[in-house]
Amino acid sequence: MRTSDLAQHLITELSPTLGVGEANSVSRLVLEDLFGWRRGHRPRLLTQDEEVLAWTTVNRLVAGEPVQYITGIADFYGLQFKVTPDVLIPRPETEELVEWILADNPRDVPFALWDLGSGSGCIPLAIASKREFWTCAGSDVSEGALAVARENAGLLKLDVAFSQFDILRPGSPAQPTYDIICSNPPYIPPSEKANMSPSTIDHEPGLALFVPENDPLIFYRALAGIGWKRLRPGGQLYVETNEFNNAEVAALFEKQGYAVERRKDLQGKWRMVRGTRPATQ
Repeated sequence: MRTSDLAQHLITELSPTLGVGEANSVSRLVLEDLFGWRRGHRPRLLTQDEEVLAWTTVNRLVAGEPVQYITGIADFYGLQFKVTPDVLIPRPETEELVEWILADNPRDVPFALWDLGSGSGCIPLAIASKREFWTCAGSDVSEGALAVARENAGLLKLDVAFSQFDILRPGSPAQPTYDIICSNPPYIPPSEKANMSPSTIDHEPGLALFVPENDPLIFYRALAGIGWKRLRPGGQLYVETNEFNNAEVAALFEKQGYAVERRKDLQGKWRMVRGTRPATQ
């Protein structure tokens, strides 16, 4: 089998479920990330071992496994991240949160940033790649996720420290303070599973996705409290939200005392909130 034959076979197999456009994208990622071949280059024959890998990959994709877990690579904000089933696959919407943070805050001021629920480390590592004078840190409750984030920091050669931290059990306030705290916390109640793709439900970590049906704002309430204790005066708390309760998150932050701004994503959905702690209290 040649690389070009595998590319076309992937498109044929995946188009009925993914659509032609997405099937083309998945085919491209497989050929580039697993076989080192790009479209437009001269086709080459697969080795015997590569043919075994090719058929295994096709079967996994047809069964609904996300391509990023198969290749072990996800693109985010111009960087490549290692991903495993211990972490969520970074989404384009989260790139918009990163962009908002960078647009708001100058390059040459030595801010301290803390990302909570870091997963693969995509948010603090992407920001560190653009802000050489900042001190960036990340935390997650999952040791598996922290191992992935630390590996990504090493692969990208970025100085971001990762530590274990439970947003819902923040402990003593006598700890470092920050200019910026950010988070893309779990925010999906089980009742919304019907709107999600089976590949996400079956393969991505539920710990990073779902919240109790009767308390969907549980993490935002905790984040508002953490920010109030750990943000310096004038500091900013940035969060990604569920499109269906963005206004409720904003109201929760306002009740805590933050000055609040909401933002839509590029799809026109309310997906982000920024809370600014008063400069004087």
